[in-house]
Amino acid sequence: MPHSETWILRPRWLRAGLLLPLVLALCACGGGGGGSTQSPPPPSLTSIALSPATVTLAPGESASLTVTGTYSDGSTQTLAASGETFTSSDNATVSVSASGVATAASGAAGGATVTITARDTASGLTTGAGSSTVVTIAAANDGPPTASSIAAVTQTAQQNADCTAVQPFYWEIGNGDAALASGSSTQAGGTAVTASTRMPIASASKWVYGMYVVQQRGGAANLTADDIKFLNFTSGYTYMDTSTTSATCTAPPSGPNSINYCLTLPSSTPGKTYSSHDPATDGLFYYNSGHEENHAGQFQPEINALDASDLGAAIVAGLGVSGVTLDYNQPLLAGGINASANDYAPLLRAIVGGRLAMRDALGTHAVCAWSIGPGCDAVQSPAVSVQWHYSIAHWVEDDPSTGDGTFSSPGAFGFYPWVDADKQYYGVIARFARGNGQIQEGLASSRCGRQLRAAWRTGVAQ
Repeated sequence: MPHSETWILRPRWLRAGLLLPLVLALCACGGGGGGSTQSPPPPSLTSIALSPATVTLAPGESASLTVTGTYSDGSTQTLAASGETFTSSDNATVSVSASGVATAASGAAGGATVTITARDTASGLTTGAGSSTVVTIAAANDGPPTASSIAAVTQTAQQNADCTAVQPFYWEIGNGDAALASGSSTQAGGTAVTASTRMPIASASKWVYGMYVVQQRGGAANLTADDIKFLNFTSGYTYMDTSTTSATCTAPPSGPNSINYCLTLPSSTPGKTYSSHDPATDGLFYYNSGHEENHAGQFQPEINALDASDLGAAIVAGLGVSGVTLDYNQPLLAGGINASANDYAPLLRAIVGGRLAMRDALGTHAVCAWSIGPGCDAVQSPAVSVQWHYSIAHWVEDDPSTGDGTFSSPGAFGFYPWVDADKQYYGVIARFARGNGQIQEGLASSRCGRQLRAAWRTGVAQ
């Protein structure tokens, strides 16, 4: 029995001696199953700043401001305007909208300075003296924008080869408040086109629908992913047949001549209708009326069942710009409008003046839109080799050789509206010519428009 006890005790002593260092080692290494891990708290917002820090505005001009937040980990992020409150130190001189657009009053005195501050609603943080925006009102000059600009652009419209090639036409250039210069360029013995001459504006209609959608969404920042794909023509709805000489959507024998009716029509592609989707073109630029027509059919129920005779008034009401009449000769959002320069110019003035939310959508979500030349996967483009991009229902004229960054929407028959790259001035060339399809006459007008813009900016006839 004693021998037996000795045999039992030695293993216990040995086990204890071996386990103690093991336990100590585990403790020293922080091991064991009883530990827990906790995620670090998310970084907190520590300060906000407005940009640009300084901006100069002429009377009537606007600029969009951006709020940037700095966090406790040193990172920064652009903050949505919807979560900020903006305040002007002098609303009578420079007002600021809820979306952070600062606008100088039309009668603002040159040299005046106004400070715009922002307050973050959730955190209560505000911008300080070094992180707010100081707006300076530009001193008045002798002309708009130079003393000789009106004479220079008038001469260019009458004599420049790019402009005489597209006579007759009416032209107008203005800012966010009014037309600043205008005239009719007509060959000898020709019939003048005036500001009130109504005509089919063809694809210039596309921009109007884009303005409508952005306005209905409450701003460019609220466009959905679907809105963007349909409006920059990458949605894949490319089976709508387009003709520049006859109605695309003919009136039905009975019932409303509506967008919804138009979408039921058969495409020239067998087995397809205008509402059919082509996965092969989804995600690629394809110039086709089906994008806007199907967008309205799917996402704009307030207009998609209206008769064509009621459509124009509904679009105008949704835009909220007075003095505009849009007559849809067919329920085709991408090309069905009859209008005059007097109808279109107020829309352009409202964009430049910040009264239409399209101002902040200009140039956004742009895709390459040329089908000849390197660097673009566009399937079909009427601009062909001109290396422009296509944004929210409008072109960006940024060709590396000839472009000046203008935002525009040329129509097949030559009607050509634009907003300058700096968003300070708008222009329109109103003309009607039976062209060779799509926007080729509009491209001819754009060449004249580029000359008019150069004369306006420099005060030197082109």
